[in-house]
Amino acid sequence: MPGFFVVGAVKAGTTALHLFLDQHPEIYMSPVKETNFFSQADMHLEHFNRDYRHDVNVNLERFLEGPMTRKIHIANLSDWNQYQRLFRDASGFKAVGEASNSYLLCPSSAANIAEHCPEARILMMLRNPIERVWSQYLMNLRLGKILSEDFIPEFEADSAKEQQGWGVSHNYKELGMYAGQLQRFYDHFPRERVRVLLYDDYRVNPEATIRDIFRFLGVNPDVSLDLDQRPNEAAVPRFKQLNYLLFQSGLVNRVKQWVPESWKGAAKQAMFSNEDMPVMAPAEKAYLRDVYRDDVAHLGQLLQRDLSAWVK
Repeated sequence: MPGFFVVGAVKAGTTALHLFLDQHPEIYMSPVKETNFFSQADMHLEHFNRDYRHDVNVNLERFLEGPMTRKIHIANLSDWNQYQRLFRDASGFKAVGEASNSYLLCPSSAANIAEHCPEARILMMLRNPIERVWSQYLMNLRLGKILSEDFIPEFEADSAKEQQGWGVSHNYKELGMYAGQLQRFYDHFPRERVRVLLYDDYRVNPEATIRDIFRFLGVNPDVSLDLDQRPNEAAVPRFKQLNYLLFQSGLVNRVKQWVPESWKGAAKQAMFSNEDMPVMAPAEKAYLRDVYRDDVAHLGQLLQRDLSAWVK
């Protein structure tokens, strides 16, 4: 069973962190990166939006019966037996973990993890919520989840949706309200077993941050790593309407399952561009500062760290 969990936040470097952890010879990471297993009590499958249904539409039983070498990014795993089988090859590793961003947002996750894995260590990477939500917005454009190029109406419309939750709405606002999310883990785990990393520190010195994580997990901190990988880099679709239709139909998700890894780079270049990237307007930044100011102050108190620069 996992001895540690990377619990988020969304668009705060968790995919890169997962890759670095997976490189370590003493660490076993779940072959399904985001299992969402311990947040199932907050999952409302009947309300999942169309694109999220495509994201988690994988044949788990077939995957578990195979070698599990070609990893799955995300699934909606609710069966205890299936969850345990993800770690069938984990014996002999010093640290065993998984990473699911839903664990930070969903209220039930901290208690469920504590119940099943009471000695677990918790890792979370937090990013300036203004930068985080803008990055998520650009990601949603790239992945064909939205078409709107008007950020504030998109943000407000998502918050006003009648049905809310993981996989149901985009949770633009809620994903950046870190203080209450962190407090839930403090309520269920000793603080010395909850390590909060700031994306600011990671961006300045990724090697030092990663080695600190290795020490926290009790593995050799001095292994050689490839820190040049940049998963989920921001980009915009070259053909917005076509991109939207391809993702909303689920065609992209189906094709990705059989396309060789060596082809994916060329496919991304054909579909996306990082030129003429949208930039947040001053009025949008001011709007978000008002949204997050109080929560940032509360988070700073919990971490005993001055985070006021995030909302200045």
